[in-house]
Amino acid sequence: MADCLFKNGQSFSNLKHSCLELSTVNIQLNPLENGASTKGNICYILFDNKNNNGEIFLPLQDKGIILKKTVEGNWSNGEYNLIA
Repeated sequence: MADCLFKNGQSFSNLKHSCLELSTVNIQLNPLENGASTKGNICYILFDNKNNNGEIFLPLQDKGIILKKTVEGNWSNGEYNLIA
């Protein structure tokens, strides 16, 4: 794994096999509480070119978590689920 400067906003992408600046990831999820926006850290999502795999970058994690497409609009790794 590459030496990413997590404290400088970088994270290791298992999907891209390299470090990336989280601020360059186009899809950002704002924190919610009871369905309403709240203060907190943003989560980032990156997809491969065919949208078969997604990678989610959770706050305070130094590397992404790969999610595989299960059905159209859903990705999962067994622990985490992303439903579009």
